[in-house]
Amino acid sequence: MQKLLAILFFISFQSFAQTDMYPPNWFTGMKDTTLQLIIHQTDIGMGSPTIASSYDGFKVVSVSPTLSKDYVLLECVVSNRCKPGMAKLTVSGKKKQVLAYELKPKQAQPQTLQGNDFVYLLMPDRFANGDVKNDVVPSMQEKVVNRADQSGRHGGDLKGITDHLSYLKELGVTTLWLTPFQENNEKQASYHGYAITNHYKVDPRYGSLNDYLKLRNESRKQNMKWVLDLVFNHIGDQHWLYTDKPFDSVVHTFKEFTRTNYRANTLMDPYGSKIDQKLFTEGWFDHHMPDLNLDNPILARYMTQHTLWWIETSMADGIRIDTYSYPEQAYMQQWYRQVINEYPSLSVFGEIWEHAVPLQTYFVPKDVNRDASMQNVLDFQFCFAIDDAVMQPDGWTEGVSKLYYTLSQDYLYSDPYHHVVFLDNHDLDRFFATVNHDVKKMKAALSILFTTRGIPSVFYGTEIGMRKKGHDGLRREDFPGGWSTDSVNKFVASGRTAEEQEIWNHISLLAKWRQTAPAINGKLMQFIPEKGVYVYFRYTDNQKVMVVFNSSKENRQLNLSRFNEQLQQAQSGKDIVTGKHVTLTGQLDIPSGEVLIIEVQ
Repeated sequence: MQKLLAILFFISFQSFAQTDMYPPNWFTGMKDTTLQLIIHQTDIGMGSPTIASSYDGFKVVSVSPTLSKDYVLLECVVSNRCKPGMAKLTVSGKKKQVLAYELKPKQAQPQTLQGNDFVYLLMPDRFANGDVKNDVVPSMQEKVVNRADQSGRHGGDLKGITDHLSYLKELGVTTLWLTPFQENNEKQASYHGYAITNHYKVDPRYGSLNDYLKLRNESRKQNMKWVLDLVFNHIGDQHWLYTDKPFDSVVHTFKEFTRTNYRANTLMDPYGSKIDQKLFTEGWFDHHMPDLNLDNPILARYMTQHTLWWIETSMADGIRIDTYSYPEQAYMQQWYRQVINEYPSLSVFGEIWEHAVPLQTYFVPKDVNRDASMQNVLDFQFCFAIDDAVMQPDGWTEGVSKLYYTLSQDYLYSDPYHHVVFLDNHDLDRFFATVNHDVKKMKAALSILFTTRGIPSVFYGTEIGMRKKGHDGLRREDFPGGWSTDSVNKFVASGRTAEEQEIWNHISLLAKWRQTAPAINGKLMQFIPEKGVYVYFRYTDNQKVMVVFNSSKENRQLNLSRFNEQLQQAQSGKDIVTGKHVTLTGQLDIPSGEVLIIEVQ
């Protein structure tokens, strides 16, 4: 009863005005005991307020005014002796009030993503609509749901994902990666999630924080890991940091709109100009995406704390960093050190969409002097190479040889085995369109994706051969069956064509097999392609898997003696796709365009 009265007491004081706090709560037991707390309330900064806390172990060290009278900035300490509970913040200024601030226990224990994981990337707005009541939210600026508008909102939400977790489990998914689900209260094109307007609020058109936590909890019951998609380079132009401007210099500004030049090579080009570097880092992605200035210490703390808050709140296992190469790199390295210090087992991989291996490795160097920097990437170099491997004839450096050469440059990385590899994603044409709807090529690429080094990621709909290409809205088409009005439902086998089911079965078989194949978490050895045939092994001391890809237009016979370094005395193996026995002596017949995945026995 005493606790209830205390809570009611806090609420009665909070009724003076709407109060927002960033972060909205914090955690005890953190290694970093400092906390930067921003309080937003009408006129709270008037009259040089003082704010104090009487909660044991929680101390307000300083109170600073901001450029807006509606914000104050607090520096706090949450000491090691602080216990979870509801702290009281006594505000003395224009008016006296008491605010409640919750302190929760630190609990997150991330499970590192491993080579045999299978990451499924989906966009909440385009996957499934589980709750039509949140399709239109009157308080949001974009109020229309129109599935015919490829740049508009289509109504998918968090409940829609929760409703189809069993489908994902059946497919063999072990890890979920959602594009950002935080509030994007933009006037248009607010569906994709990358123009955030409130870092601590779930977009109400996706549901509530409780809906998000239900999805996370239900996915944990399915033993699925969780990847957050975080954006550090920019925000939406309706974010309070930009519209209210309580702090100076949090956004890069120019006399007129200035777009980034998208050239990350300016950062390491020995002949590059300073102005090109500046435009790359400080130019805006788009008119409605202000570029953040992470050299600002207040903003830097804000962005780091929001990361830690979401790790704890979602019990995340990994983080994908959007547009990693664009923000200030000194901050990104500091961010990585602080986050990994709190959560050493957390997996972090950055989007580095560049066009050469050395450009990519610049951001994840092997140099021990920078080994506290982020070490893993969303591997675009593999993506580009696999395109060539299945689409181009083999040459000295072309076709499947490009994949061979790309992987041979892994010596430049510290840990390529934990890169995230993929065929396509929400920014690229659908891979099935790239291979001109050729099922054999599609299955060949998937076979390599699920057996090469790294952690495979599949974009939603790849498993049913989605094939759109062109602008972003087309690539991000709705999953058929995710809406009650859909004429077909491809979440069930009866709704799929024979071609779609063939691709679906191939992914599911590979995904489930690799979960119990130790070699997929082991090492890789590759052999120089000959006559379009590329051979590599995944192996541990206890298991070997031989992968053979015949990229040529002719059937080939493979002389197996060349691979004695790995095969040694092995006489036979098992084709994991067909289940058939394979003789591993003499020669091996490889049909044109096929990939054989053989467990060596």
